[in-house]
Parts: sequence; structure tokens; C-alpha cells
Amino acid sequence: MQGLTEERVRRDFMCGGDPAPVWWLDATGDLPRGLRCAVSIGAFDGFHTGHQTLVRALVRDARARGVAAVAVTFDPDPDCVVAPRPAKRLLSVNDRLRALSLSGVDGVLVVPFTRELAGMGHEAFFTQVLGPYLSIEAVHVGEDFRLGAGGTSTVEVIGAWGAGRGMAVAGHRLVRDGQQVVSATRIRALLAEGKVAEAAVELGRDHVLAGRVAHGRGEGSSLGFPTANIDVPLTMQFPANGVYAGIVQAGSVAYPAAINVGIPPTFADDAASARLEANLIGFEGDLYGSEVRVAFAQRLRDPVKFPTLQELVATVKGNIDDVRRLFGDAGVRCLS
Repeated sequence: MQGLTEERVRRDFMCGGDPAPVWWLDATGDLPRGLRCAVSIGAFDGFHTGHQTLVRALVRDARARGVAAVAVTFDPDPDCVVAPRPAKRLLSVNDRLRALSLSGVDGVLVVPFTRELAGMGHEAFFTQVLGPYLSIEAVHVGEDFRLGAGGTSTVEVIGAWGAGRGMAVAGHRLVRDGQQVVSATRIRALLAEGKVAEAAVELGRDHVLAGRVAHGRGEGSSLGFPTANIDVPLTMQFPANGVYAGIVQAGSVAYPAAINVGIPPTFADDAASARLEANLIGFEGDLYGSEVRVAFAQRLRDPVKFPTLQELVATVKGNIDDVRRLFGDAGVRCLS
């Protein structure tokens, strides 16, 4: 049995730690002014191992220079503004910002992304958008980073421009998992195939979806396995339909859980069927209306249409036993 450890819970749900401040560029308040810093810039969807490696390099350089390390990101994700069919998100905005704020940086600056910003070249972006707040001495990005309409502002172009202004620009090699570059696109593809364990290697943690518990079919309790029906925005990346072993954070406690993704074939004709539902092992109480977060650890089986309720019940109880063998039958505190 792997056990449900505090270390795993902190990793998956980004609990504890000492988060850096998050500054919103379109808000009044304690925005920095003239802060000497090194920055990393990106959407950081999923904040995967490639992003983590980049931010570690940023922090090392900032410490060596004696300046602050600032992660600059965007809301909404640029893909949601400029792409005709935006990709599914790997992290909610709140979880993405929390991941960045716990990464070792001294601050996270959130820039509102608009079509006007999308068409801006590097000079306007650095001088007009970031310039009033940050005095940037170094920029750390991936080697494929681009800015502006048509992506004309490459690392080389930005570096040449920055050299005359005392701003160093480093384009870091992309992190690989074997022969494959670690990327949000690749992780989405793994999840779409139900390969949650493989996706976790590239994410550096289990994939997490956040949502609110709503009323569903109401049959779970009568069948012996009450479930929480979780309403997650369809803009998020779901794993492939099927049953998974995982963890659900409800309030300050994370519980082992058997998780179903997709409308169960046995109840496909029921309008109240939920796309995501979980049986929380060791939980007692009422979750209706609560915000929860779901981490997917291991795929257990494909969706099945059962000929009888008895076969359904036996299989689901077997899945719950599988989860107990992996993670035990008690929750672990998860202090945010």
C-alpha cells in the first residue's frame, strides 16, 4: 500500500508553504514600483516540470544578482483569447497562481491578456506594460518563447534589444521526458488517453480538477457507496472516461477516493447523471455546495455498462477496495 501521506497531499493540492504575493496589474493596491528583479514570463498552464525547472533557474539567477525573482503570467491564458478553439486548461486560475506563488519566487505579477496585448511587440510590452512596475535586469524563458503578433519577437530578437538596455535574456532548453518535450499539449494528450500516472510524471504531481459538489442521481447511498457529484467547468482538461483511484480535498482534509469520469453507461439515460463523481473513503457529512479538488492517481478500469445493478455494485465496491489498498481508509489534513 502506498498510503495517503501528508507529503503527497501537500504536493497534489499545494497545501502549506509560504506563498509569495500575487499582484494583479489591473487592480489598485500594493503593486510594486520600480522593483529590481529578474523575471520569467509565460502562461504556465499546469505548471509542469518544464515550468518548474525554468523558475528554479530564475530564482538562482535572481539570488546571484541580489534582486527579486518575479513570475509574470497572464489571465486569461493567451490561448483563450487568440486561438479559434482554445485548448482545455490543466489548472484553474487560482491553482495556477498558487503553484507559482509557492515555487520560490518573490512575487507573481498577473497581466490581463487582451487582443491589444497580443499584438504588442516586445519593446512596448517591456516598456509600457511591465516598465512602470518592474526594473528588469534579466529575463528567463523557454527557448521557443515568442511575443507579439505572429510571434515575431523571438528570444534572439528580445535578447538583442535587451542587450543595449542592461537586460540579459536567457532562452532555456526545454525539459524532456525521454525523447518527448514536456509540454501542456503533451500532458493534455496523455490525460485524454487516461494515462494519468504518465501525466503525473510530467506534471510533477497528480492532475487536479476543482469544482463544486452538486445534486446528482442520488442512487449511490441506496446502493451502498454514496458519491459526491462534482460540477467542473468544461474548459478544464478531464482524463478519459473511466474509473480512477485518487484523492479528494474537502475543506482541510484530503480523502482517498474512487472517482468516475464520464456519464456511467448504466445511467446514460438519466438527466441527473454527473460527468465527475467520487466516493470519498472515510468521509462523513454533507458536501453539497462545497468546493472540492480531485487528484487522479491511477486508472482502474474503462467505463462498463452493467447488465444488472448487482454486477454494478460488486464492481464499484471492488474499485473502492482497490483504492483502500493504495491509500488506506482515512483522510489526511491538508492545510492551505
